[in-house]
Amino acid sequence: MSVHSLYLSKSQNAAFLYRATFGSTLDDVTHLQNIGVQQWFEEQSQLPPSYHLPVVQQATAIAIANLDKPNSTIRTGAWYQHALTAPDQLRQRMAYALSQILVISQQGLGNRHDEIAAYYDLLVQHSLGNFKDLLRDVTTNPMMGRYLTLRGSRKANPKKNSFPDENYAREVMQLFTLGLWRLNNRGEALLDSNGQKIPTYQQDDVQELARVLTGWTGGSLHVPMYGKEKFHDYDEKVVLGQTFPAGQNTQQDLEQAIEVLFNHPNTPPFIANLLIKRFVTSNPRPEYIERVAQTFINNGMGVRGDLKATLFAILTDEDALNSIGSQGNQSPQQQHNHFGLIKEPILMITNQAKALGMSTIGDYWRDFMSSSRTLGQSPLNSETVFNFYLPDFAPQGILEERGLTSPEASLLTTYQMQMIHNKIVQNIESHKNKKSTQWRYDITPFLAVHQDPDAYTQLINERIFLGLMPARVHQQIVEALTLHIPLKQDLRRVKTTLYIAFTAPEFFTQEALA
Repeated sequence: MSVHSLYLSKSQNAAFLYRATFGSTLDDVTHLQNIGVQQWFEEQSQLPPSYHLPVVQQATAIAIANLDKPNSTIRTGAWYQHALTAPDQLRQRMAYALSQILVISQQGLGNRHDEIAAYYDLLVQHSLGNFKDLLRDVTTNPMMGRYLTLRGSRKANPKKNSFPDENYAREVMQLFTLGLWRLNNRGEALLDSNGQKIPTYQQDDVQELARVLTGWTGGSLHVPMYGKEKFHDYDEKVVLGQTFPAGQNTQQDLEQAIEVLFNHPNTPPFIANLLIKRFVTSNPRPEYIERVAQTFINNGMGVRGDLKATLFAILTDEDALNSIGSQGNQSPQQQHNHFGLIKEPILMITNQAKALGMSTIGDYWRDFMSSSRTLGQSPLNSETVFNFYLPDFAPQGILEERGLTSPEASLLTTYQMQMIHNKIVQNIESHKNKKSTQWRYDITPFLAVHQDPDAYTQLINERIFLGLMPARVHQQIVEALTLHIPLKQDLRRVKTTLYIAFTAPEFFTQEALA
């Protein structure tokens, strides 16, 4: 069957939507099943983008009118609003993944909430577009310019001991495009004659690229930085073996730099690996990475860097659909399929909120989740440019021994797990919330069927697991209803069983739902 007419099984459709959205309903699964994956992709890509800045500005105006002090909870609230209610779920989900690669953070930018929201909208705008356009606009964005200090970088003045800022030049290669080590298209490190990994770039490349990017300054909410030519280095430069002729202005040097990075052989497998890890599995097989990298190189119509085609390849790859993961460094006799990922806390919470049907009580959405404190992460608020976690993080023990990774596990400390569980309970209790700063959900559908274990478990299965509830969880819920909690204790029956469902290991991972 051609991938362009791909129709999946009901369980595959449910797993697909877990990966492609912030949370879905059984109606969404049925819709996908009716129209097929290709049509669903086209439908999603044709929806108008849901931008964050207008929501932030509207909420700020309401807050000021109510004599409240606007703060970052408004920007994060706008993020949750779109994650939970925006029709363009695929675009929003991709923008979030890109925000963890092309990182800026409030922790380095302060209370520039509108400007940070505008940067996120840049990711939304390009999320299903072309990576080259995205990279160019990110480079000249004033928030990126401030965060990685490209803004105001000037040509060298040895008399004043002043030299171009190297920060962005280094990170755009290390984190945004190439990575540290030369790769083949399978994402495997290339080795020199001594069996050592080959660096992708040298310090000379960082210094030369920093010279290339001198002269950028200014910019505002909707206006990118502009080149101030008197601060630009017009001499010849050489970056990654490519010569930048003398006499080129800021824009010309920028365009050539983008071309060099965009067309570098490392960029396709590097970006493919990062995106697969964000959407599908922490341990993709080299064959999976290669197929996605090839789509990045050529979308089938001769176009390089097509993010929509790349994401389609990620979500419809045979490894994704058949739950096939890397074997790590195990011998053939010890092979075990390591597929899936631990949900990062913010995705686990959006899955819970979507399953419950949570919504804001007030005139605008706030960060009811207290994300940074409770979840250990908040959109565009990581501690460093390296994101909330490293893509190759492996917890000590069996995963590390097998050469496998679990990036999200670095967030799940004992303290953070306690905070997350507390928030799960608070969300279950939110049905009785009344304050305008809070969210709540309607508990009555659960109360209506709690006396019928079959009907109740069917509802839990549909709302929380999209029809994929594990038998073990089903049995625990049935036992709680039939053996442990009296019929007359209706609220306790519902809340206890919701807690069982939302704290099940299978809910915390994407693997068991695939």
